[in-house]
Amino acid sequence: MVSTATSFADMDPSPRVLLDLDPAEIGTADTVTVWQISKWGQVPVRNAVRRSVSGGLVVTDYEIPPGVPVTYRVERFDAGGVSLGYVLNLAAQVDLPGGFVVVQDPLAPANAVLVRAERRFADALTRSRASAVYQAGGRTFAMSGPYSAFQQLSLRCVTQSDADRETLAEILSEAMILVRSMPTTRLPGAFYATVASVPMIPHDARRGGDTDVWDIAGDQLSRPELDIIVAVYSYDRFKAYLDTLHPPTPGTYNDAAAIWSTYLDAMRNPPPEA
Repeated sequence: MVSTATSFADMDPSPRVLLDLDPAEIGTADTVTVWQISKWGQVPVRNAVRRSVSGGLVVTDYEIPPGVPVTYRVERFDAGGVSLGYVLNLAAQVDLPGGFVVVQDPLAPANAVLVRAERRFADALTRSRASAVYQAGGRTFAMSGPYSAFQQLSLRCVTQSDADRETLAEILSEAMILVRSMPTTRLPGAFYATVASVPMIPHDARRGGDTDVWDIAGDQLSRPELDIIVAVYSYDRFKAYLDTLHPPTPGTYNDAAAIWSTYLDAMRNPPPEA
């Protein structure tokens, strides 16, 4: 087996990279952290920090910034937590359709939706800083603090179906959202924000249409360090799929063992939505 990084551009649940690591290529290490490296810097892949690699490791990166080359490197640690250096350089890239962005819950990545960026999306990228101007005699000075993150950035977007409307409303009910966009927006490819007000404009509802405009604006936040809270491939998803095999008899562990030989095999080949 060889370690791989496989890119997926579909919305199941969103563009992502499946990382399948071969322990033979990692060598002697107690745990590993997988790092995502792009033009915006280096961040750890969520749910891939100080993980055991005994028998292999399969993890999915649901936060890859689209439209740019991304490299994954693996940092190894001994049992005492001392870094043993890096191995592997796995390349990947995902792209979004022109004019579209992905909005998602970074801690519940199954909640994601592809929406059309309205023409005013990211139309002004504003930062600010505290400053004060002083005059001493005939000279004028300024004292200022550091730049803020982006503030009140327009995230104006459009949904065009009942399902997308409901999904976006659910995502925007959270305190933090993740917006992934192509580099042409001039935003970081993975943009974390909080949205305080959610105006939804029913564009053509009176004519029986499904187009709604979301006139939202967000303040940029730092990337959260928490692990995923709600897994994409839960026990319920596996059970629902197994229950479809020979209804009305429910699925069993023997059914699962006949399809997936190991837990890692199940992560490599997860079931479809039942």
